[in-house]
Amino acid sequence: MSKSHRRTVNETIQSAMTEPLHLPLSAGVPIYEHGGPSTRLRSQWTVTFGTAQGWSTSKTCRTLKAKVKRAWAIDQESELEFSGLAGKTLSNRMSASSERTDNSFDRRQFAAGLRTSYVLILSDQQEAVGFCTFAVDLNYCAADEQFEFEVEVLEVFIEPKHRGGCRSHYLCIVIAQFAINALEEFNCRLFKAGARFAEGITLKIVGDVESRAGERFLFSVEKEFERRANESEFDDCSPFQLCAGVSIQSIEVAPRW
Repeated sequence: MSKSHRRTVNETIQSAMTEPLHLPLSAGVPIYEHGGPSTRLRSQWTVTFGTAQGWSTSKTCRTLKAKVKRAWAIDQESELEFSGLAGKTLSNRMSASSERTDNSFDRRQFAAGLRTSYVLILSDQQEAVGFCTFAVDLNYCAADEQFEFEVEVLEVFIEPKHRGGCRSHYLCIVIAQFAINALEEFNCRLFKAGARFAEGITLKIVGDVESRAGERFLFSVEKEFERRANESEFDDCSPFQLCAGVSIQSIEVAPRW
């Protein structure tokens, strides 16, 4: 690629990264539902972000913190199968956020990032029973001519009596969808800015883990991405197919013990 072409590409990418990404839906609105409506009002399992459906943020936070506290002693005795979380990401201001970061150490070289963060809430028909805090990062450095696309899991918790039965998979489904939403919005911006390049990148799934369950969760997120990649094998517009903009060509999982 010539210097003039690379300069044009960098300018296009910079244009696409001037504003934070949009946040989908609103806090408390069901994103994923499972089990079918066993009553006329709600499905058996629901994933929202920020608050449980029909609850305030403070009630959701208070309920989950109490469950985390009650589970702590049980998890501490599980010999690394589960870890006793502190619930540090639970607060009365938890919901979702989107920001643009300036990562440049030299103003002559463009480097920026787009980060969206969420606190997902897993609920049964009665109350909130679990949560997952995660972030999606899309970074670009002109000096290295490199993209970085990363999903970072910060905390994940499900009340002990609801573990098993693939409940955590409901969270993985939403994590994958939100990450794909971010990539698709970025690609839409690139196209509108005049991008005519195609680049495959590696999606990294990372997180600080203190238990085998936490490590398994990261690989469960990977499996959900792989499932979507397999299902879209013949879809030319899929984020897993090399086309205009940025696409996912490989996936790596990096648990940080």
